[in-house]
Amino acid sequence: MSADVNTASGFGEIGQEAQPTTDKSKKKSRKKKLTAHKAAYLIHSYIGLKLSLLFSVVLITGTLAVFAEEIDWLVYSEVRVQPQGERLSSGEVFDRMQEQLPNVGLSAFQTANDRTHTAAHAMMTLPDGGFKKVWADPYTGEVTGVTNFLTVGEFMSILHKNLFMPLIGRAVVNVFGVLCLIGLITGLISYRKFWKQFFKLPRWNANFRVFLGDLHKFLGLWSLWFVLIIGVTGSWWFYQNPLVNYGVVPQFLPERTIDPALTKHDLKALGKGIPSPLTSKEIVEAVHKHDPEFIPHFLNPPEHNGMAYAVHGTKHDLLTMKWGSSYYVNPYTGEVIGAKLAQDAPAISRVDWSMRPLHYGTFGYDGFWDLFVKTIWFIFGLAMSILSISGMIIFYQRTKSATKKTINSGRIRGKLKKVWLVLRPWGGPMSGFKYLNWAFLTVICIGISIGFKLQSEGTSGSGYQYKAQDIGPWNISLNATLGLLEKDLDPIQAGRSTTLNAYIHEGHADAIKFMYVKVGKPRTKRAPGAVLHGTVGNQHAHTPIPKTLKDDAELWLTIESWDGEFYQTSWSLMPDGINTVDLRASQADEVSVKSVNPTNQTGSSQTQNTPAHHLKTEQHTLAAK
Repeated sequence: MSADVNTASGFGEIGQEAQPTTDKSKKKSRKKKLTAHKAAYLIHSYIGLKLSLLFSVVLITGTLAVFAEEIDWLVYSEVRVQPQGERLSSGEVFDRMQEQLPNVGLSAFQTANDRTHTAAHAMMTLPDGGFKKVWADPYTGEVTGVTNFLTVGEFMSILHKNLFMPLIGRAVVNVFGVLCLIGLITGLISYRKFWKQFFKLPRWNANFRVFLGDLHKFLGLWSLWFVLIIGVTGSWWFYQNPLVNYGVVPQFLPERTIDPALTKHDLKALGKGIPSPLTSKEIVEAVHKHDPEFIPHFLNPPEHNGMAYAVHGTKHDLLTMKWGSSYYVNPYTGEVIGAKLAQDAPAISRVDWSMRPLHYGTFGYDGFWDLFVKTIWFIFGLAMSILSISGMIIFYQRTKSATKKTINSGRIRGKLKKVWLVLRPWGGPMSGFKYLNWAFLTVICIGISIGFKLQSEGTSGSGYQYKAQDIGPWNISLNATLGLLEKDLDPIQAGRSTTLNAYIHEGHADAIKFMYVKVGKPRTKRAPGAVLHGTVGNQHAHTPIPKTLKDDAELWLTIESWDGEFYQTSWSLMPDGINTVDLRASQADEVSVKSVNPTNQTGSSQTQNTPAHHLKTEQHTLAAK
């Protein structure tokens, strides 16, 4: 709430000319002391101006992200459906979606159980790299179409959460939560008797600067409660990231527990044949039978054979996300083997979980109240955005006015000096911070371009390729990348983790019980390395790289089959130009993407037997519906 310094801020004396006098003692006595009001005003102005460009981006995108789902509903016809009698079981919709796309990986299925006119959707991993969203009618199970992963709403949400900046993006955004709190407190201190000014409307017929000052104060007063919520939730997350993440402060939240999983006894009970997992419909029915009041909103099939089928949802617990409670089901027997319910969580965890619905205004859950709460959050989010922009304009107007008084703008020399006063690192209202703002915006633009590239290409054609080898009855290749946003960097760096993707070209994928990868030959079968997990086209493992690497270091792949047999093979860890190739440096080698990706594989949903061009044909057909 940056007040107009010459009106209601309590500092009307600033900028007034002092009366000439020769009495030095009188001059000294007339100097203004640094009062609490003045200090608060200076702090308020400083934090509201120095990072105002970046602050405005965070506020505007956060305001739009409130209606992320609704924006996508308006923009994409694939998202809109018409109610047709009773809804199908959430699990049955997912099963039918998989039947219509049998050769792609589907995960993270969102049921849309809290929406009557919105399609359910899942994440689809393409065989040739990249990610899409596939949508299905929850009343018929028919796939309505495919969209990019970065829909308009998703783009706004990600931009607000992490600014498309790897590693530090979320921490940078969380900083503004702290600044909101500081701005709120200092704004109230600097605005004398603010409680009497709630109904003082902006002076519409005054000059632009006065009007902006009045509007800034008016919106600031009526947004106090909202700024407090945003400030508290953002500061709460700031404590976690970066402070807890980097070991600056202790963690006060309970340690995150490991999700329930299948035991060795559960796996042994399945025998040595290839087991048949239950359908998603049967899984959801098992959860409903166990807890009839539970509403599933998010289905997460197991990513390897030792994982449980996770069904996330809600029992309408106060101020929790709609997937805040979870049941874990044995995918082969339907037995509920564990649960994490909001009603059983400690109080401090419930407080932590309440931050997201409070921050985004999603606690209305569904129907009229959901739209009502989101509308309020949107209106006051817009007010906060106007606060940031108007505060910036007020200070620029003041600086422009002060500059005109000291520089003759009619002369070329004066104009050049005026430009220099703004461009120099210590000049202008933002001083050197203007370069920091532009640097952040540049990094954001680069991150956005990488994000759009990733959704269409994934990590294909990047990093190190470990060429296909026969291992038992299978033919498998690996691909190493440092990470999604870091896919063009050296994937093997001592002391860091890398992401290894596995592609099965030949052999029955369902006959594989587990696949493991490890740098260095495993000493025993009990410690074969990191387990590969994920969906078709995205089976991967986050593998640690030793701090010291030998020149002859090898990458080992271990496969355990359902009949109890173990198979192993290895590659040179670093590029040797024969079996291990640096794809980043050898584009001219014409390494076909198909040699890295699955093209000839048999089996059930774990198999990959559709070429990339065939999948793209399917996408075009679906999009035309």
